[in-house]
Amino acid sequence: MILIHPPIGKRRRIPLTPLIDVIFILVMFFLLSSTFGIWRPLDVALGSGEATGISDTSAAKGVPAVLINFRAGPGNAQPRLVVNGKNVPLTKLVEELDNLAEAGAASAVLIPDATIDFQQVVRVLDVAKTSRLKRVSLKLD
Repeated sequence: MILIHPPIGKRRRIPLTPLIDVIFILVMFFLLSSTFGIWRPLDVALGSGEATGISDTSAAKGVPAVLINFRAGPGNAQPRLVVNGKNVPLTKLVEELDNLAEAGAASAVLIPDATIDFQQVVRVLDVAKTSRLKRVSLKLD
């Protein structure tokens, strides 16, 4: 008896180029559609005197005005926060601003030194915005 073996078919290779293209498109889609940071608006008043965020009517009613000075420390020390003349560490800033909000304050103005790094100013603004004050503004001269 004669055995005839069926011919072995040629194996086709799977093309990888379309697969790589699809994966690349998916990676680009997820990179471009994801959010890496939360963008929040900051109130900034440039110049002197006009837009400080505190109205004259609030000062006339006896509502405490909140002034936050961000000063450079002596030498290479950490910058200091001074809230209405009182030294306050950054960890206690929200507590101090909440106490002032309970006393009737509605807004605050942050005035940084010219030598302070702007990233630190933004960090202080972010912390201050978590307080119960309605408005926290930045005043630059």
